[in-house]
Amino acid sequence: VRCFVARLRSGITVVKHGRSRWCKSRLRVLHVHSDGRSLSWKPALGEPSSGKRPPKLDLTTCREVRHAWSPDPDNPMFTGTPILRQKCEAANAHKSFALIFPKRTVDITAVTADQCKVLMEGFSALCFRLHVAQKVAGGDGKSG
Repeated sequence: VRCFVARLRSGITVVKHGRSRWCKSRLRVLHVHSDGRSLSWKPALGEPSSGKRPPKLDLTTCREVRHAWSPDPDNPMFTGTPILRQKCEAANAHKSFALIFPKRTVDITAVTADQCKVLMEGFSALCFRLHVAQKVAGGDGKSG
C-alpha cells in the first residue's frame, strides 16, 4: 500500500470520464494529498482544464472499487456504473473501473489492463486500510 500511495503522490495519468453527459472523457493525473486519504486530479499536460476546481474526495468514504465488467448492484441487468456504460467504449471496458462514493462515482479508464489491475488493487487495499484505521481510531459509527 505504501508503494501505491507513493505513486499516487507523484500522480498517475488515466482517462477520467466526466459526470455530465456534455463533458468529454479526458486525460487526468490522479493524485493523493499529503494526508494520504484525499483523492484529487488535475489535467494532464496539454489537456484543457475545466475551469472548476476538482473535488477533494475522502477515500475513507469510498465504498467499493468496481470493475466495468462487475455487476451494478443498483441495476443487476447491467455492469459497471451508469457513467461507464455511457462513456466507456466496449473496447476499453477491460481496463476501466469506478471508485464508488456515497454521492458520486469516479469513473476511470486506465492506460493499460495492467495499470487497471494495479490501480484497482491499490485503491482497494488503501481504502480498506483507511477504513480499518478509522474503526481502530474510534471511527464515526458508520460501517464501511
